[in-house]
Amino acid sequence: MSLIDVARDTLKEIPMAAILRERLSLALDQSAGFERQVAALQTELGKLQAQLEFVTLDRDKAREELQRLKDAHAEEVVIHSAIEFRRGKRTRGQWAAFCPKCHMPVTAPMGFKAGCTANCGWACDVTEHELAYILTQL
Repeated sequence: MSLIDVARDTLKEIPMAAILRERLSLALDQSAGFERQVAALQTELGKLQAQLEFVTLDRDKAREELQRLKDAHAEEVVIHSAIEFRRGKRTRGQWAAFCPKCHMPVTAPMGFKAGCTANCGWACDVTEHELAYILTQL
């Protein structure tokens, strides 16, 4: 037997005006409704907390994966003679020339200026021999 049922039984035994009895009964009904609402909100809160924990774990896993990928693809970058030089996993640990505009590899055909292999429009007044010399300096 709940507290509300006990209160209702007690009200029946106490002689008082019908209006007061009805008002008290209405207040008890509202209290029961509020208790149901609190129980429903507590259930919803528990679900939301579980969902938050799940999302937090997913976020932490994603951050760890992102950091692992950043570490795996980390590169040293040096700018020399208006050319970007990179050394890392994709260059097998060797210095290589890259376009500072679009970061694609640079080529310097015999006797021509160094230019981007992706044809982004970037070019530099460095020949193949000068490019090879720069690479030996790095």
